[in-house]
Amino acid sequence: MQSSVSPKSNNQPAENTYVKDNDITSLLADLSLRKDKDILGHEAIRVLRMLWPSVFRVSSPKPLKIGIDKEIAATGKVPENIIRIGLRSYTRLEQYLENTIVGRVRIGLDGQPDGRVRLDEALNADMMLYARYCRKNPPRVFVGQFRLVKGEEIKEEVKVEGETTETETAAATSEPATID
Repeated sequence: MQSSVSPKSNNQPAENTYVKDNDITSLLADLSLRKDKDILGHEAIRVLRMLWPSVFRVSSPKPLKIGIDKEIAATGKVPENIIRIGLRSYTRLEQYLENTIVGRVRIGLDGQPDGRVRLDEALNADMMLYARYCRKNPPRVFVGQFRLVKGEEIKEEVKVEGETTETETAAATSEPATID
């Protein structure tokens, strides 16, 4: 009896590798024609994910090794500007910042543990998340009906032991207050 695997499926991984290499080279060629400010972060992350899928996982990112940019540059596969843009975008992802916890293992380009997250790094990640939260949810300010006091006098009735008297007080206008 013949095996259920066809010869076409045996060649499939080689074709995928070839297509993957073609995708990376075409994407890098496209990005190299653009200025740095025109390269989007997700495009640079895509290049890194295509080359190292186990390290650059967007759905469940792990903290990266300190100096991984030099390690990527040493491979010679990715230009410096794409490394810089991709790592900046990746390390600012909300999921990445949430996973940057004190003592958590950092991973290198080979996917192996290489160091741990320090307290100051975890605090920096928490501060970035908090600043992002504050920008998305600004505090609400409830301002009452303020009136500016200008040169007009107001007569105010004051009750003193059952009798009503009129007293003059500081002036106020009916213009609403402006807050700068």
